[in-house]
Amino acid sequence: MIKEEVREYLFNRGCRSKNLRKLLNLNFTNVTNKTYNVGEYDLPYVDAKITKYPDYITLYNDKKNYLRTERTCVAFYNYDSIFDGLLGIYNAIYYDVPELKNFYRERFSGVKYFITPDYSLCGDINHIENIHRLFRARIVSVWLTLELKSIVIPNITYSIPKIFQNMLDGMENCEVVAFSTKGLHGNGKSLSLMKAALKYTVDYLRNLRTVLIYTLSKNDDKICSWFEYATQRGVKLIIPDNRSRDSKLREV
Repeated sequence: MIKEEVREYLFNRGCRSKNLRKLLNLNFTNVTNKTYNVGEYDLPYVDAKITKYPDYITLYNDKKNYLRTERTCVAFYNYDSIFDGLLGIYNAIYYDVPELKNFYRERFSGVKYFITPDYSLCGDINHIENIHRLFRARIVSVWLTLELKSIVIPNITYSIPKIFQNMLDGMENCEVVAFSTKGLHGNGKSLSLMKAALKYTVDYLRNLRTVLIYTLSKNDDKICSWFEYATQRGVKLIIPDNRSRDSKLREV
């Protein structure tokens, strides 16, 4: 909420109270005011409960496959510049651009499932930027849920262990999360980090029942072995098809 002293200050200088949200670039509070904040950095609360799971995952830039099946899920496992540019979905919300928000409503029309946008976290950038990327992902997640009435599956995003203590704030009641294995093949350090993030997630989210996995590999046994910590604790793994898995056999 806008603090009263800020409201009075601007009003006394001729700014109409009804425009304060726009004047202060606080349009994102149209989203955050419909949920609540959790943790050290006030990350917006999200929830995810599913009875029927996605059977196909398509990427943001593959629009022709958005409605490939009744339960196709749109994921944002592209380079950030593809979905987070100047005209990206977050800026549409942040600057409250009606035409741009309508563009995304129309683009995603009929989509029933999403995986939260994967705003890339990096180990060699400012920690506050990584936190802000988590925040942006939550804003878009809540907006997609409210505007499109879609199921939005939280994406587990991480860079270094330092982010673990914050990455799940506001997800405490989630029953399903998503992981991507892109970039893990042949990279022992990244695989070890993913397994650490998985362990933290399984231990922290007490209601977790399912992990949805996006992978380019057809070797499901190998992929499942990477997520063994989850299955040993009763968490179900689901590996939907995607275009890469359909078009080419790729062994891990």
